[in-house]
Amino acid sequence: MDKIRVLKDLIDTFGISGFEGPIREKIKELFPQAEFKEDEVGNLSTTIGSGGRQIAFMAHMDELGFLISYVEKNGYLRFKPIGGWDVRGAYNRVVEILTDQGMVQGVIGLKPPHLSKKEEFEKVLSWDDLYIDIGVESAQEAKERGIVPILPARLKKDFTILDEKYVVTRALDDRVGCALNLLLLDEFLHNPPQNTVTLVWTIQEETGLRGAQAFSARNSFDEIYTLDTVSAGNLPWGNFHQSPARTGGGPVIRLADRKGVSSLRLRNFIKEVARKNKIEVQEIVTGGSTDAAAAFEAGLNSIPLCIPVKYTHSQVEMMSIADYHNTLKLLLLIGTNRRQ
Repeated sequence: MDKIRVLKDLIDTFGISGFEGPIREKIKELFPQAEFKEDEVGNLSTTIGSGGRQIAFMAHMDELGFLISYVEKNGYLRFKPIGGWDVRGAYNRVVEILTDQGMVQGVIGLKPPHLSKKEEFEKVLSWDDLYIDIGVESAQEAKERGIVPILPARLKKDFTILDEKYVVTRALDDRVGCALNLLLLDEFLHNPPQNTVTLVWTIQEETGLRGAQAFSARNSFDEIYTLDTVSAGNLPWGNFHQSPARTGGGPVIRLADRKGVSSLRLRNFIKEVARKNKIEVQEIVTGGSTDAAAAFEAGLNSIPLCIPVKYTHSQVEMMSIADYHNTLKLLLLIGTNRRQ
C-alpha cells in the first residue's frame, strides 16, 4: 500500500467534527475485506488477531471546520467555527460547503487594502465579522444552490510535498493517525498479530474527545495508544521549550498535557521497544489533549503516541515523512510484541 497515497486520500475526504460520514465511508471503502463495526455514535473499529494482550490503536476521524449558521437576505453566509481555529487562518480563503446537491464553493473575503483605514489593518477580526461569499445575490439564490442552515464546511486544501521530505497540508491532525491505523490494518491482514488488536477511528475529538469517551465507556483493553499529532517547536520564534518536539526527530511520547499524565507503564514499554529496535523517540509535556485522556478517565491504560507537526490547526500543517515511516514501524512492533 502506498503510504503517502492513503494519507492523501483521507485528507482529501470531507469529515469535520460531527459530520464524519464521508471519511468513515472512505475508510471502509479502502478495506472492503475487513469487518468493521460502527457504534451508536459513529465510531468505527475492527479487530484482528487473538490471544495475547488486548490492544487498541485509536485515531480521530474529524477535522476542524465550520457550520453555516445563517443566510443573509443578500445571499452572504454567516458561519460558526467548529474546533480550535485561529481566526486569522480563515481570512481570504476558499471554502467548500457540503450540501445535498454536492459541494458548493465560496470565499471568506476581506475588505481590500485600497478601501481600508489604518486602524482596520491593525484589527484582528472576530468570527462574527466574517462571512462566506458563494457568488449569489439573494437568499433565494443561495437556497437554490442547496445552501441552508445548518451545513458543514471546510477550507479548501492543498497537498504539497517539500523536497521529498515533508508533507504540507490541512488536517494532518488527525488524518495521519487514521492513515497509520489503515497501514496497521493492511499489515495485520497479511500477518495477523499474536495479540488481539483493535483499530479504532473516533468522532468529535476536536470538540471534546466525545467519540473516545463513548467508545472507552463501552469497551475494555489492556492498553490503548492514541495516534495523533503534537505541535513541533523547532521554529524560529525562540520558544522551543513550550513544545520541545522537532519534526524529523521521531515519534513523540506525549506523556503529559493539560488533562494530566498518561500511563507510565506504557511509556516505559514504548521506550524499551524503541531502544531495542534503534528507533529515535521524543518525550514531551505539552498543552491541549488527545483521545488518550478520555480512555484514561474511563479507567483504561492509555498514552498518546504522536507525530510532530509544525503549524498545527492551520492550512500548512507540516510533517516529516521520515517521522511517518518511523512511527508506523514502532506501532507495528508494539502491536506484535507478545508480552505477559
